[in-house]
Amino acid sequence: MKKITFLLLFACAFSFAQVAPTFSWTNKADYQINGESAVTFKPGQEVTIEITYTLGSTATPNPNEFWFILVGLQDEAMADVDPLTGTWANSFVPAEAYPGAGTGGVTTATITVPVDATLNSADPNLTYRVLNYMAYWNGDTPLPRNGGNATYGGDGASDPTLVYIRSQAEIDAILSTDDFNKSKLKGFYSATRESVVINDRIDGDYSIYNLLGQSVLKGEVSNEISVGTLKTGIYILTTDKGTLKFVK
Repeated sequence: MKKITFLLLFACAFSFAQVAPTFSWTNKADYQINGESAVTFKPGQEVTIEITYTLGSTATPNPNEFWFILVGLQDEAMADVDPLTGTWANSFVPAEAYPGAGTGGVTTATITVPVDATLNSADPNLTYRVLNYMAYWNGDTPLPRNGGNATYGGDGASDPTLVYIRSQAEIDAILSTDDFNKSKLKGFYSATRESVVINDRIDGDYSIYNLLGQSVLKGEVSNEISVGTLKTGIYILTTDKGTLKFVK
């Protein structure tokens, strides 16, 4: 009898336990260059941020309740600031609230970097980050209608990614450094086949970047990589064995 009672109590406790929310900037890699964990934006650039999230626990009687997702761009005059603990007082691009749906899903936010934005290279003490988090009511605490407070971001419900603001010339320089091109692949672009033909024998995955440093195509390396979906322009194909710059 004691065993049964214990199991029932355990089951009840488990069913009422809170599940942490999740929050992911799912297209972040589109803005990462040169292997950096930070992202790179340009002055005047329109940035689209896709967020995938779950609300966490929906179990009665204390489910979490969604409020909004907030996205903006902030700056702070403190070199190498820790985005998790730093104080970011300046709202560089005012944050906007984006609605969510149900207990989880995908939402898209758009921010535009001012054309007169100060480049990081112009001020070494200037640091930027994306303000990117979900606000919700944790069912383990009283809901606002019962005198409780909302939870803003925190572990699992935010993404405090650092941002570099760079000119197009700076981006081009990063993508054309000796380190980036120290091992060049043998290959060429075929206009008739709309594909990149690789003459080297290599395995693994590839990524193709445009000159903004955005990842535009990924896949498994083969001797012929179709790039028919890409627009006309200059691209850099990267693999573990080296890189290849080509013009479509």
